[in-house]
Amino acid sequence: MTLVLLSNLIDEDSDIKENFPPNIKNIIENLDGLIAESEKSARRYLLKFISREEMQKIDILLLNEHSKEKDIQFIIKAIKDKNFGLISDAGLPCIADPGSKLVYLARENNIEIKATVGPSSIFLALMLSGLDSQKFYFHGYLPKEENFLVSKIQDLEKQSKEENLVQIFIEAPYRSDKILDILKKTLNDETILSVNISLTSKNEKTITKKLKDFKKIDLKILKNPTIFLFLAK
Repeated sequence: MTLVLLSNLIDEDSDIKENFPPNIKNIIENLDGLIAESEKSARRYLLKFISREEMQKIDILLLNEHSKEKDIQFIIKAIKDKNFGLISDAGLPCIADPGSKLVYLARENNIEIKATVGPSSIFLALMLSGLDSQKFYFHGYLPKEENFLVSKIQDLEKQSKEENLVQIFIEAPYRSDKILDILKKTLNDETILSVNISLTSKNEKTITKKLKDFKKIDLKILKNPTIFLFLAK
């Protein structure tokens, strides 16, 4: 049977037709179960495509940052002879979320893997930024402690300049304004910073400027999901 890696919306209010492949409803209608980070997110996802009655027939298994090795092994056994889907809370599964280990073990157990296309905030931000994307590195989350964070940003800026490399990272929405403030204080004036806020939503915003020009902007992110990129010159 098959494990299908299903795309999810980045913004919950986005238009389904603009973000999902046309065959996704048919794929979901033929699932025996869905693997998600929470039961709530799984049910919310399923109800976009099928009725509540149909949803009740679909098994839901959880895979998140709290899952242990034994939980993943349990999932492998549960899906071996069935059709299951895998979703992330937002965007594409296995990209900066815990699904990758499941996929690796599924292959080792001869489970067929298929993937659907869909939105990725990382690649959308890279496209929208206008930065040279021949080389880029996604870091996930940077250190929380400020001294380590500043040191990490300085190291990434040095690497970016030496290798003409775009550095990409994310942060918990409630910390985004603090990160932006630290970036303004830490990066060199000629480094190009791109801040991508609420991608795919009606309030989507991308600002890409040299840091010396970014400092003139009174930008407040206000707990909106954000992707940060920079390229040192």
